[in-house]
Amino acid sequence: MRILVLPASLFLVILLAACSSGGGEGGDLDVVLDEYSVVTDLDALPEGPIKFDIKNDGAVKHELLIVRSDIPGAELPTKDDGSFDEGAGGVDVEREIDDIEAGDKTSRSYELDPGNYVLLCNIVDGETSHYALGMWT
Repeated sequence: MRILVLPASLFLVILLAACSSGGGEGGDLDVVLDEYSVVTDLDALPEGPIKFDIKNDGAVKHELLIVRSDIPGAELPTKDDGSFDEGAGGVDVEREIDDIEAGDKTSRSYELDPGNYVLLCNIVDGETSHYALGMWT
């Protein structure tokens, strides 16, 4: 099994494609958060534990949601304030890493089921949603 991060003109998803049985070696995925983007460094990872190495290069606090969905990042369901609707149908928030302060780095390791994934920040500052400003990949 391989985990693919596939660039597209409007969105980027992590695709875990079931190609074989058994465990794998996994891999590391660097994720950089900034105003207002989420950038990853790889286009493929083998099956197994995925270590997310997350750095907030921005000037404000961010978070990272790992959302399983076949819906492209730009088309995820939203609330009235423009934030991603975490409880909507067709999406599953697999993991949430809260409160990544400006300049902070953190790492988390997860086993994710095969599927398509969108990485995003869903913080709402006042009336502005980071997701609505394009903070997803």
